[in-house]
Amino acid sequence: MPDGACVIRYEGKRGSVWRLKYRDATGRQVQETLGRGDEGWSKRRAEAELRARLTAVHRDGYRKVEPVTFGSYQAEWLDTYPAAKALKRSTIEGYRLIIEKHLVPAFGSAKLDSIDGQALDAYLVTKRREGLAPRTLNRHLNLLSAILKAAERRSLIRANPVPSVDRPREPRRRWRILSPAEVGSVERAFEELIDEAEGEERDWRRQARAVFLVLVAAGLRRGEVLGLRWHSVHLADPDGAFLRVCETFVRGGIDTPKSEAGERTIALGNRVSTELFEHRARTAFAGEDERVFGSPTKGTPFDTARYAATFRLALARAGIADYVRPFHDLRHSSITNAAAAGTPPAALMARAGHSDFKT
Repeated sequence: MPDGACVIRYEGKRGSVWRLKYRDATGRQVQETLGRGDEGWSKRRAEAELRARLTAVHRDGYRKVEPVTFGSYQAEWLDTYPAAKALKRSTIEGYRLIIEKHLVPAFGSAKLDSIDGQALDAYLVTKRREGLAPRTLNRHLNLLSAILKAAERRSLIRANPVPSVDRPREPRRRWRILSPAEVGSVERAFEELIDEAEGEERDWRRQARAVFLVLVAAGLRRGEVLGLRWHSVHLADPDGAFLRVCETFVRGGIDTPKSEAGERTIALGNRVSTELFEHRARTAFAGEDERVFGSPTKGTPFDTARYAATFRLALARAGIADYVRPFHDLRHSSITNAAAAGTPPAALMARAGHSDFKT
């Protein structure tokens, strides 16, 4: 071994800890902590790691990198990774929200190489106590893994610790598919709710019914419904009414569909095309570039929370006590009912905006 290079065993409060001591290519003395015995570190493994470090010093000119905090590195990662991967704006905004609201408060001042499995386990426990769902926590872990994997590639940390963490088990949540008969019952319930309302509330409920019919007829995603503009809805085409999905509205901003297959044309039946024709005749916002669905009085983006509440009223009036997600379950009801009616798989895939049968 070069002069001064050695393996050190230190007895700490939580057991034995293995460290390395050597000089990097600049001659600077480096003391590096590897890990505890209960994490799998031993004298033999530490000596092998030391040999690898010394090889890197002599062959590659290895220099010890100054410790970097998670707070400083995540900012650099956000500036480079999403652009390199050509991520959609909505995805980037979702990452930014998780980082700013959760990850930076938890790990911002921590050095990257101090974020280990134990720190991640503690984070999960804390967030579960705050009421975050398993699926949400797994999204956090996925994002942390992407950040720390990039740090590993740059040799800022030895290894990404996320794969070693026991992930929260997500309860399987089944879609609640509305049968054609139930779809008819909910439509009739909307009719009753409209008859009972007056003024702006009546206009709103009419629009809510139109949204419901588009969802169960065309199987659109929520962002696709919100992104519809009148220039994409063709109700007087001689070959039949259709709409073109070419824009989404997600997280308060305009974006393109999720994938190339997401840009698609969907034929509209008589019932939904008639509903949209009447909706355009009623609305004050019927210009080609106006949104199909929005505030009845202001034309501002569609209020999804208000729609969900109105949809629940219609479900209750229709005698459906089950929880039905106001957008996602209706999309899958549309696809499932079309399949049951004999629509070929390839046509279903195109209608759903999927690029393969697995999704």
